[in-house]
Amino acid sequence: MKKIFSIGVSLACLYLAFQQVNLLEVFTALSNTNLSYIISALIVTAITFFLRALRWKTLLKSPRYLTLQHYSSSTHIGYFLNNILPFRAGDIFRAKLLSNHDKDIKLSYLIGSLVAEKIIDLWVIGLFTIILILLGYTNLFGFQFILTVIAISFVSSLIIFGRQSLSNKLLVSFPSLTNFVAGYKLVSENRIRLLSWSMLLWISFVVYVIFSLKAIGVNLTLEQSLGLTIISSIVTSLPIAPAAIGTYHLAVIYCLHNLYGFNLELAQTGAIVMHSIFLLYSIIVGYIYLVSENLNIGSIVNDDKN
Repeated sequence: MKKIFSIGVSLACLYLAFQQVNLLEVFTALSNTNLSYIISALIVTAITFFLRALRWKTLLKSPRYLTLQHYSSSTHIGYFLNNILPFRAGDIFRAKLLSNHDKDIKLSYLIGSLVAEKIIDLWVIGLFTIILILLGYTNLFGFQFILTVIAISFVSSLIIFGRQSLSNKLLVSFPSLTNFVAGYKLVSENRIRLLSWSMLLWISFVVYVIFSLKAIGVNLTLEQSLGLTIISSIVTSLPIAPAAIGTYHLAVIYCLHNLYGFNLELAQTGAIVMHSIFLLYSIIVGYIYLVSENLNIGSIVNDDKN
């Protein structure tokens, strides 16, 4: 039932995104893409995965025998599975894969660390949104959206910089969550390095947007690139459709066409290019890591460790 719902959401969003598509103009735009920018976007994508792995390693302060390669492998395979499984299930298997390399690390602890990553990302999204507001770019987001982001940023700031009173109360009420809470509390440790890696990661997201769209001749201002990065990242993180198919396209088209005023066909082409570059990288490199680890999808999904 969950898979049917996920596929249904993808199809509905794809219909809304491309119901007025002019295939000839879209194909023409795709055929004229600048290959050098496509390659640049692929390189930036590789950098984002490196930074994801590096941030996760910094967050966990893991034993020395868990190298950056272990984190990189788990991250790539996790995103590979996100392209296949609904509700971002690849994130859970990302933690599961790393736990297989160290029997002393509980899966719930690693899942808690992934929650910590999301808390940091929410803080960065809030920071970027505030930067856009200070730059006077207030017409990109609605008032309710801005208030919501600022509120989330405030809460994430309390978690990162606060005294963890909320998590301590949670442990008193639910002692079984000890490992999970210990994982997400990591966000309050080593703040400077974690926030530094996170800022570099999000800057690379913005660069990815710039290069991907330059490939089809779309030149955004820095503010527009930042806004599109925020919107597309929020939609991608929603645990709904595999590979965010449909939902991602709809968000990018809405931003480029409805908010920025680009013609519909160019916006649709931009959505296809932005999504396809990341999808291509995560499938190919993720599969390479899968093979190098002597794993297959069935063995990962059916593994009941932890």
